[in-house]
Amino acid sequence: MEEIIKYFTDQGISRELAIAYLVVSALIVIMAVVVIVMRIILFFRYNATNNIRTSSHKTSVQVAREALDKCGLSHIQVKKAGFFRAWFFGNCYSITKKTIFLRRGIYDKDSLTAVGMALQKVGVAKMCEENKSGARIRNVMQILALFGPFLFLPIVLAGFLIDLFVFANIGLFSTIGLAVGLFIMLSGFIVTMLNIPVEKKANDMALKMLSETNILNEEELSQVKKVFDTYIIAYVCEFLVTVLRIVQIVLEIVMNSQIKNNNG
Repeated sequence: MEEIIKYFTDQGISRELAIAYLVVSALIVIMAVVVIVMRIILFFRYNATNNIRTSSHKTSVQVAREALDKCGLSHIQVKKAGFFRAWFFGNCYSITKKTIFLRRGIYDKDSLTAVGMALQKVGVAKMCEENKSGARIRNVMQILALFGPFLFLPIVLAGFLIDLFVFANIGLFSTIGLAVGLFIMLSGFIVTMLNIPVEKKANDMALKMLSETNILNEEELSQVKKVFDTYIIAYVCEFLVTVLRIVQIVLEIVMNSQIKNNNG
């Protein structure tokens, strides 16, 4: 550990800043592992309940259609998600298309997962249409949250390379690239932050609808709730990773500033 700290201090970085950076980096690795574990647990729970038929034998499309009509959202459609939509967004509600998209594995299927996820997306659709809990903002900005982490480095690098090869000086474009990259990261952070209360509220709405309509019995309801709870835990862990990553980027900026000042 001391050798790593010395590596940073030899470059002109303060010991305190070096320790803070190493601690944050270690926490990112730990939380990333936790996220992977939670996603694995979610995968198995999701698929296990997707192999259990509901006692009512109602399908995901049927319950979603009935719930939407009851909520006064008869204009919203329920469709099977295409390959790319399912891959990037999973089961989701599209504000622009006014459509709930369900993955092929649960579309029009009478399993616990299918019925539970269909009604959960009905909850999201209802909140979006009523503009509650930041659901509309979350859905509109979702693409930034999805691609933000992958776009940050290329945008910052592009600005740096333009300055280096065109102007032979690190200046305007590097600053613009960093600002745009940070904006994208911040947007992703906001979406992730909004994602937790929106999804939690949608989960509660789905469980309430399932309970009131007696589509599932108590045991089935309990299993669906476990899937929902695992989703929320995974979202919280991902949120923490995002927060730590932003802190890490800020620390890197301060570290580079210290190096530049000491070398200047």
